[in-house]
Amino acid sequence: MKRSVLLSVLLVSLLAGPVVLSQELEPEDMEFQMQMQERKIELERLQSNMEMERQAQDLELEHRRLELESMQHDDDDDEGEGALGLLLAVCVIIRILLAVWVYTDIRQLGHGSGIWIVIVLLAGLLGALVYAVVRLGNNKHK
Repeated sequence: MKRSVLLSVLLVSLLAGPVVLSQELEPEDMEFQMQMQERKIELERLQSNMEMERQAQDLELEHRRLELESMQHDDDDDEGEGALGLLLAVCVIIRILLAVWVYTDIRQLGHGSGIWIVIVLLAGLLGALVYAVVRLGNNKHK
């Protein structure tokens, strides 16, 4: 009987020892687990903040890239408009020079009408060619 009591006390002490020890360590374990949980939450918060900042930077870069592209397109459009304006100015100057030539030719010959000046201003080079053909035809008959 002594032996069974001794065995039962030994068994109880063996089984109760870890329970007692775990109860003694439990507040520290709980504290440690809470700290770990807080650190984990803080880490997740920092990671999400970093991800948000990275996305904001990506958006800013995309915005700047689009601004640069729109500036390039605006510059290209301005160059095209400048070339078109230059071509138009050259055409107007050529028409005016042709009209001046027709006017001086009419005055030198002493015949012809001012309608040719209007025709050359409106038709340009084609009008000047028609005037030249008509003038050559009139000179042959004289």
